[in-house]
Amino acid sequence: MFKKIKESEGYNKYKELKANPQTRAAMSLGLWLLFFIIIIIFTRGIGTSNTKVTKNSVSVRTNNYEYTYQNNDITVFGDFYNNKQIFTILNNKYYYNGENVYKVNSNVLELIKDFDLSILKITPEFIEELTSNLNFTEVGDAKQYLVPLVNFINLYEVDTAVDLSLASNYNVIIQKYYKDNNLYKIEVDLSNYYKINNLKDSGKLIINLYNVNKLNDFTLEYDRMLGVK
Repeated sequence: MFKKIKESEGYNKYKELKANPQTRAAMSLGLWLLFFIIIIIFTRGIGTSNTKVTKNSVSVRTNNYEYTYQNNDITVFGDFYNNKQIFTILNNKYYYNGENVYKVNSNVLELIKDFDLSILKITPEFIEELTSNLNFTEVGDAKQYLVPLVNFINLYEVDTAVDLSLASNYNVIIQKYYKDNNLYKIEVDLSNYYKINNLKDSGKLIINLYNVNKLNDFTLEYDRMLGVK
């Protein structure tokens, strides 16, 4: 078999090209280029297989849902529809129209001027904006993201009094849980945020979602009470 190979026309042509100094140099260069191309393709293949990137996850498409929002201090029960919310805290019912918070008293809405809007900021949409371009690791049933604390502060606070250099070495840990490609729970570890702000809370937040994209538009009733046409 080896004798046939050596006597073949292709092998003889190869010997002629190799004997020529100019073609031998070109052949060597070509082989080196082929070698590097193979290495690059192989390396990219390894990188792609080991890195999981999530973009435009389910929460981008959640424009209405029921939710519970729980930390160490309170539990909030609410409905969300196109950036407007109806929610209950300590048996008091409130309506947020995207700008102001109103306390619901029968058929009357009372404007609450100093309501702490920070409680309404951490929504699935907010979480999606923080994590959409980040890699995640799978931890049990969750997809876990390490969000730079500086990114969280810049998005969460309008005017921050925090020295951002103090936050540069910390992360906010976010875990998302899915079932049938639907987001149903978010866990947020804000302990580092509370730490640099000298707050006593543990900073653990859990958001549960129900009936995603299945709600009727409840905002029309409350907007009519406000005289919105």
